[in-house]
Amino acid sequence: MKGMDEILNKIGNRMHELDSIREKSLSLSRDIILSCRKCIQSIHNRDFESARKSLNSANRKLRSLYKLIENHSELQNAGYVENAAQEYVEAKCVYNLERNKPLPDPDDMKISYVTFLLGLCDTIGELRRFSLDAMKDGDVGKANRYLDMMEKIYASIMNFDYPPALKRKQDIARSLIEKTKSELAVASCEKRIQDKIEEFRGFLDEVERERNRRKKKLKKDIDLDIDKVW
Repeated sequence: MKGMDEILNKIGNRMHELDSIREKSLSLSRDIILSCRKCIQSIHNRDFESARKSLNSANRKLRSLYKLIENHSELQNAGYVENAAQEYVEAKCVYNLERNKPLPDPDDMKISYVTFLLGLCDTIGELRRFSLDAMKDGDVGKANRYLDMMEKIYASIMNFDYPPALKRKQDIARSLIEKTKSELAVASCEKRIQDKIEEFRGFLDEVERERNRRKKKLKKDIDLDIDKVW
């Protein structure tokens, strides 16, 4: 058939090129996700210098990934590319929040608005981890501050109903917030009970000290009376 060989050869060359770039982009995506997870783990360990380095590494790799696929529209919307970008958004948001900085601007990050929204949703899950850690440490006030951040982010993302994937993440975020509220309510009650126990223990210690003081005074008075008799 006339022209078929040329067309199929052209398609074959393109597909071979796509396979090669797909493999490279998959590898880069995995590296980005790994760097982002290292960043968040470092934040939990309060090692912000390591977190910053991991974040910068993820940023460089994401730029390389976008450069690699810029002329290949078939790969630009691939799920693994989007997942890597969302992980970067999440890591960057968590880093900024923990450093008391404003949320990053998607334009500065060179990230699409949709990707930013999806990554911001995932930030709620990470803030829940911080809240749980604070509860374990007995710092209910700090846990409440993380819950407040979760609720503010959730209230903001509920203003959007696009893209469709956002709805699922909104539902997950709401579920995480409700769980955190419930756990925080229990932690708050336990903290109040513990405070009362400590208060009562302090009262008993004071009573015991007063009792011992009176015993010593009584013994001293008795000793003085015996001396007078002799």
